[in-house]
Amino acid sequence: MYLSKITIKKLRNKVESKGGFQIALVPMQPDTFLNVKIATDTLYQGLTKVGISVLVDDRNEKPQNKFEVIEFLKIRHRLVISSRSISAGVYEYRDLKTDYFEKITESQALEFLQQRIAL
Repeated sequence: MYLSKITIKKLRNKVESKGGFQIALVPMQPDTFLNVKIATDTLYQGLTKVGISVLVDDRNEKPQNKFEVIEFLKIRHRLVISSRSISAGVYEYRDLKTDYFEKITESQALEFLQQRIAL
């Protein structure tokens, strides 16, 4: 689900009755950087295809505002996708329960996330 496209009612229903989200993708300025939008959409499709529940916070907000929503919703896994990180060939993963942080390559992202979420 893309946060900018859902209502509060739908979000509440997802969180309260369907177990919430397993991971949050946090694209930084997807409206400005096409590579961020494409990378986010591709990863979103791959994750949902394998049955992982994903929230994409694609709002034009500061990173801290996005992170606060993710923490409020108690989403354990977070992946930040930015133009700078894409240029470096990595995404920034954080497990919010253990505070584990790792930079992962685009090519390993789907498999890595599946393994981390299964823990």
